[in-house]
Amino acid sequence: MTNAIIRLGLAGLVLTSLSVGTSAGSQRPAASEPIEMQLRLKTGNYWIYRGIVEWTYVSHGEQPARFGKKEITWKSEIVEEIDHGLLKAYIVSGSFEDLPWYEPGKKPGKYLWIVYKNRFYTRTLDPETLTRVRDKADALVTLIESDQPVLQFPLQLNRCTNELKPDQPARDDLNYCWYVAGKTTRGGSSGVPPSPAEIWTANYRTMPDFQALSFAPGTGFVAYDFSHHGTLSEAHVKLVEAHLR
Repeated sequence: MTNAIIRLGLAGLVLTSLSVGTSAGSQRPAASEPIEMQLRLKTGNYWIYRGIVEWTYVSHGEQPARFGKKEITWKSEIVEEIDHGLLKAYIVSGSFEDLPWYEPGKKPGKYLWIVYKNRFYTRTLDPETLTRVRDKADALVTLIESDQPVLQFPLQLNRCTNELKPDQPARDDLNYCWYVAGKTTRGGSSGVPPSPAEIWTANYRTMPDFQALSFAPGTGFVAYDFSHHGTLSEAHVKLVEAHLR
């Protein structure tokens, strides 16, 4: 079992504390790791992000629009894991999904992260869904049948994740779907993940807005960006600390 605290420094993702683990040279390539290991999906793991959000205040009558901007720190934590056979469900407190349309006073929401076969899904956790998640007799597959995966492994560049599902028709564009847009390599000190670190970025583009979600295999999600092209709403955060078990 590896317990680690990862902080993001000038050199990249740097290991600052490791209680038990393996050397970088003994780790398997990311492509051979299960999705749960690549995204570090385990109860008790949490990630802290820092960045800038911008928003538009609600105006009344003839009042001109007012705008706000501030630096925020946001935490995302896996609080519970529930195994449903081929499907694994993770109850999450706080997520990148909180940040679009951020307003002062907003609190972390509850979300459901799901791994099914070779796909990663995320959705808001409402009371009805929570009841289903706690029912071990419910396979939950029908819950995500019409959902689009955020990630599908093995990763393929510039292919909609829903297109990669066998029952979905091919698309002729990359709008209104999650797709992996690119991979970069970040240099840094030895640690978790081993240097150099691969950073994969998935995009979701619509007419009014744009999202980009980045992850590093073995660390989890490391950055999130949201931009709305009309009414001002922006969020740009990066991972500054990860507590991983």
